[in-house]
Amino acid sequence: MSELFEKLKKLLWETSTLLGLILAVAILVSTLFGPDVPFFGGILANVQGVVTALGSDGLGLIVAIIIILIVWKDRS
Repeated sequence: MSELFEKLKKLLWETSTLLGLILAVAILVSTLFGPDVPFFGGILANVQGVVTALGSDGLGLIVAIIIILIVWKDRS
């Protein structure tokens, strides 16, 4: 049973890492080439919408997430 959870944990970690990389590339491509790029064009608008929806606390939330990820990475 423990092996199953370890395999599942590894699979989920690799999947989330891959999706994070895809998101980073999509934001970069959308920033460089504008919203008309197929597949990547709407990503930047969606991210801006999320940050705008968070309001003035959006920057604080982003900083908190970065700190949590740094601490999490050091634990791994």
